[in-house]
Amino acid sequence: MNKEKTNLEEFEKLKEQPVILFHGFSGEQLNALIDTLKHSPAFAGNIIMATTTPTSVQWRIKDLLLELSEERAALKKLNQTREDQ
Repeated sequence: MNKEKTNLEEFEKLKEQPVILFHGFSGEQLNALIDTLKHSPAFAGNIIMATTTPTSVQWRIKDLLLELSEERAALKKLNQTREDQ
């Protein structure tokens, strides 16, 4: 299976994944906004929140979402390993 086909299949799985992508906020604004969102009664914890970088802002949205999903899975695995220790 080629990489493009694999990426497309992975991207299809992300269609139902809520994502909030922030762009142009200062660090202080971003922290305040994320804190407000996380403490909102309507907040669902299964949301990927990320900010753009000079590199990622040039990417296709499909590639960015795949990267964010991979990062989230890696962090989740790392946190689980820490909890198990």
